[in-house]
Amino acid sequence: MLVWNVHDTVLKEHNRKKRLNALSLEAVQNKKPLMNIRNTTSTNDRIVSFTGILLCVCAALTFAAASAHASLISFDFNSLKDGASNSKVKTYMQSVVTTKHPGGTVNVTGSQAEKDYTGDNHVVGPVSGHSVSSETLGTSDGGVHHTGDNDTYLINNDADRITITFSFPIYLASFDQEIFPDGTCPKLSLTCQPTSASWPDLTFQANNVAQFEELGIVPGQSGTYPHSPDSHYNVNEKAPQYLGVSGNWAFASGVTKLEFIDWPQHIGIDNLQVYDNVCDLPNGCPSNNTPSDPTPHTPEPSSLWLVGSGLLSALGVGTSRRKRRT
Repeated sequence: MLVWNVHDTVLKEHNRKKRLNALSLEAVQNKKPLMNIRNTTSTNDRIVSFTGILLCVCAALTFAAASAHASLISFDFNSLKDGASNSKVKTYMQSVVTTKHPGGTVNVTGSQAEKDYTGDNHVVGPVSGHSVSSETLGTSDGGVHHTGDNDTYLINNDADRITITFSFPIYLASFDQEIFPDGTCPKLSLTCQPTSASWPDLTFQANNVAQFEELGIVPGQSGTYPHSPDSHYNVNEKAPQYLGVSGNWAFASGVTKLEFIDWPQHIGIDNLQVYDNVCDLPNGCPSNNTPSDPTPHTPEPSSLWLVGSGLLSALGVGTSRRKRRT
């Protein structure tokens, strides 16, 4: 790039300096470094060449600044206190966006920070002796149990959904998710089926288009924990629920709005990760808006995931599920 800048200057001075022209042409043809030409130029030529260098350096810095956006933007919510309001959640998320995507904004509605919600002790978990501990988003990350204090996650509060809107497009999203037990559907029955409006579920939408719907599963099915603090160690919990991970969902054209929807009870999300650069995704530029990790996860209880994919197949639940209440 710099050699050509000098070459252009030499061509303009062709009639005045034939020798310089010959040298510059030879340098271009043989791809000699710029210094070989600059040493033979006049003071004016060196000034022009130096100007070309500065322009290229400025252009490079400008490009670097434009590319400085972090690509991966992560929200773990752990700096939020238990029970923090939606406005506190928004302030936290905006601080992350300001750091990772300067100039960008984010808006959040329908959320509340939570650490220890257990669906009135109906959330299942591991048994130790005669004691049952609920396994939630607060005690796990990426489906893996962690020790120590509970961390923070989001639940929907006084709304059927958590809505997150960015001022810039994102091209991939992933998150941990939980469907909490619902008192209107305490167990599988004739009036409480996966096709019932009251069956606990979570729908993930991007730009108002449903990407997937996860259904709660009956504890003990698909390798999940069977017991809860409410049911005790020797009786199976019956309330459908779910704890797991979303996998990576890519959007080739970019989206700005994410929605996490449930009716009528609580859902939760944690460790939300989004990409703001289309070609910095883990698998390169996406070609469609399907999950890059579509394989259903059905681990044993030792992995501490509650996953509902297996139940969908077992019950023959298709994509034409009932319409949601409004």
